[in-house]
Parts: sequence; structure tokens; C-alpha cells
Amino acid sequence: MVNENVHTVGIFADRAFDDKDTDTLQKIAHDCLEWVKSGEYTLLEKGILAYHGATSYSNYIHLKYKGALRYSDDMNNENDFEMCLLLFRLSLENLTAYQEEADLNEGSEESQYFSTYLLMAYTNYANLLQKCGRLMKALSYLKVGVGRDFPIAIGNFAGFLMDYATFDYDKGHQSVFANESYQLLKAVLDFENIEQYAYKHYEGLVAKLERFYPIEFLKEPYEFEDYSLGDSKEEVGYRKWCLENTFFLNTLNDAFPYSVSATDILHLPNIVAKIDEGPKFHGLFNQIKQEFVSARYMVHDALSSEGAHFSDKDVHLVNTLDYPVYGISIEKMKYSYRSLYSLIDRIAFFVNEYFEIGIKERDVSYRSIWQDKIRKGKNSYNLKVNLKSRMTGEETFNLPLIGLYWLCKDIGKQKIEHHYIEPAIEHISKIRHHLEHRYLKVHDSVLYPITTESWENRDDPLAYSITVDEFKDAAIRLLAYVREGIILLSMAVHLEELRKRKDKDSDEIIMPMSMDRYDDDWKRLF
Repeated sequence: MVNENVHTVGIFADRAFDDKDTDTLQKIAHDCLEWVKSGEYTLLEKGILAYHGATSYSNYIHLKYKGALRYSDDMNNENDFEMCLLLFRLSLENLTAYQEEADLNEGSEESQYFSTYLLMAYTNYANLLQKCGRLMKALSYLKVGVGRDFPIAIGNFAGFLMDYATFDYDKGHQSVFANESYQLLKAVLDFENIEQYAYKHYEGLVAKLERFYPIEFLKEPYEFEDYSLGDSKEEVGYRKWCLENTFFLNTLNDAFPYSVSATDILHLPNIVAKIDEGPKFHGLFNQIKQEFVSARYMVHDALSSEGAHFSDKDVHLVNTLDYPVYGISIEKMKYSYRSLYSLIDRIAFFVNEYFEIGIKERDVSYRSIWQDKIRKGKNSYNLKVNLKSRMTGEETFNLPLIGLYWLCKDIGKQKIEHHYIEPAIEHISKIRHHLEHRYLKVHDSVLYPITTESWENRDDPLAYSITVDEFKDAAIRLLAYVREGIILLSMAVHLEELRKRKDKDSDEIIMPMSMDRYDDDWKRLF
């Protein structure tokens, strides 16, 4: 079924790891990438080869750097992590493509063989994403294994929830995550054939939870109250859509698709500021949140709208015979798309001000905040803070901030070995570029592809043409990216505030300033 050479690679990789042979592990990873790029292997074989390469590189990073990212002048292993991420992504791409092509009988030996590699790839990819601070993305990938009762995925999901809780300033959420982690860990310890190292690790996590929480609280599954999802069918449908897609600005939504998660409760933690500064960061975060939830609703509204709107009546348009889609619904999608993309730079503006990086306002972007200098010829200037070095420093380590950096790398279309780390971002970015600066044309998802196949030179030469379904998929992905960025920002500030309080002079007086909640009834123009 599979070329024997593919299995031989796995055997050599395991032996190199046992021998702590970092040079061989690195060579195996690069060789696997070349084999995947060649046309010599099937999709299944390419998926397995990429998996062996990714695992080899992960083991290389573990042996050489103890699995940690480094950005200092003396040591920088960012390229190693990029290569490892690329190989895991190629493994998942090829395995998924094989699944779509192959007619696998559920329960067959071939199906079980394939599923094992797919689940291992998802799980190990999630482990690497966690080290890169992509906390929410790591949890989402582990859910694949959790849903299929894959024990390592379940145990790691529990451990990641414990980490996630430490970055959440909400103590109520922390206790809920602790209870869920405990339930999952106790369940996974009952599985048979768990490797000894994993079993001991999960036992240690159980013991850690039992040190911090009463046994009586942990041993009984947390019972969530049922909350109303709205006063109308439309509102209930919208909130269910947000829950199912994990779109609420609420960390509970990453683990629980229940009504308790159906609020945008996330905000900033308490911030220590000078007495004359006021709540400027809370005000900026208000705006970021409001723009996100409004864009989110416009996407849902556009996707759920039926029929023509009265505002489109008697608007004279010509039929260009390529099945274009016009109307207020598609324009809402475009407006929300622009707004979501602008939020990435608004998050960067927040980071520049909060961490006092020193970038001039006109130069702030999601790319520039990670530099040590703004390079503008004669107008170049050095920055006050090198954020990349700072966030991995021993005293200032900030994993959510690291995650924000790797998120920005995705948005910035980072290429490794001629591949994008996140291939979907090229399409997402191209849509945004044509929306802002060129001409985006959206077509009917059924009729347009049929027409273009039967009619050569059908495409509009002035437009970047996509279907409604392609636009929808891009908007959904972009919503997930921006949500992740907003939550990582809140968590990064939380860790920084904890560090500030720890470093405060004990004689320094901090006066609390209470801020009431902005009432929902005030959210109107008139």
C-alpha cells in the first residue's frame, strides 16, 4: 500500500532521535521536503513523508533548544520553527487531499492506517503551534483528535486548557477550565496503551490541579446554566452561528459551544497607569471590540439575507454575462472585510503605545512593531523597544505576544522554501488588495465556474474574480484571525500587568479607579 522507503525514513528518524543525532534529524527533515516536492510519491506517501520530516525537525528543536523559541542576538531559531510548521502543514494538506480522493471504507485497515497518521499530524502540529503562542489555533486542531477519542489529543487538550487559563485574567473562567481539564485527564488516564512518558505527564497535571483546587470542585463535571440566546429567531440564529464558528470574544467559546459562551465578555485586565493618563487603553480596546462585533454581524447578515433589498431597486446595472453578484448583501461583506483587515493595524497601534516601542504614528503597522528600526533612508530611526527580543526574555517572556507575532507573520504572507506558512492567506490578502486598490468582482458560485470552463477568455481582465463561496470562506477565515489577535492582545497585556505589579516598589501607592459598564441601551445614535 505504501512505498517501503517511506517507512524506512521513519525508522531512521526514530533512531536519530534516540541517538540525539541533531545533524541527521535536520537532514532527514530537508530530504523529506524535497521528496514531497517531487512527483515520485502518492498523496498518502507525501503526507507520511512530510509528517516524518516535521517530527524530525520538532525533535531537532527539542534536543537543541529544549523546544523553546529564541530571538536573542546570540541565538535565533525562528527559521527552524518556520520549517517545522511548513512540514506539518504539507503533511496535513497531502493527507487531507488523499482522504478526498480515496474511497476509504470506514473501519478498514487502510482507513485506520490513514487516520492514525492524520490524527498524529494534527496533534503534533498543535503542539508546535502552542510553542509559537498560537493558543486558540492549537486548541482548534486538537479538537479533531478529541472528537475521535485520540488519547494524546485529549490529554494535550486538557494541558493546553490549563495553560490557556493562566493567560486569562478572568478567575471564574480559570476555574471552569481547571474543572474541564481535570475531567479530560482522568478520562485519558483510563485509556489503554498510553506511552509511559505521556501517562506520567498527565498524572503530573492532575496532581498540579489538585494542589490548586479542592478535590470536591474538580471531581464533579462543571454544570453550566442555560442562558437565553436572544429575543428573536434572528438573534438566536446569529448567536448559534457565532458559537459554532468560535467567533465570540470569550475564551470559554474555545472549549464550550454552550450558551454560557455566547457573550463578548472579554476585555482588558486592570491596568496600572499614571494618574493623569486615564483609561486610554480601555477606550481603544472598546473601539477594537465594537468594530469586530459589527463586522462579524455584517458577515452573518450578508450570508443569511434572502431576496433583494429595497435599497437596490431601480439601480441601473448592465448584465456582463459572467454571472456577477450585486446588491447590498455582497457590499456588506466587502465593508466588513475591509474593517476586519484594518483591525490588524489597529491592534498594532495598541501594541506600539502600550509597550512604548517608539514607532511614529504614521509608521505603525502589524509588520513594523516587530522591527528594531524603522528603515526610511535618511529618515530612519531606532526604536526604544525590540519587542521580539523582549517577549522571549527570561524576565519578560510573554507567550500570547509571541502568538501575536506569528499571527502577523501569517497575515504578512511569510514564505518558507517558496511555500506560504499559511497558504490561505495569499487569497485573503489578494482579496483585500483588490477591494482597497483595484477591482474585486464576485460571481455566482454555481453558474460562474460552469461558464468559465465552457467559454475561454471569460474572465474580466480588469477584475480579480472570485465566487460567493470563495469570498465567504475568506471572510470566515479572516474573522477567526482577527478574533485570535484580539484575545492574544488581551492576554499579552494581562501577563505584562502581572509582571509590572511584581516589579513595583512596595512603597508606591496604587489607587483604584472604578469603571462602570457601558449600557447596551446607549448603543444608538438617537
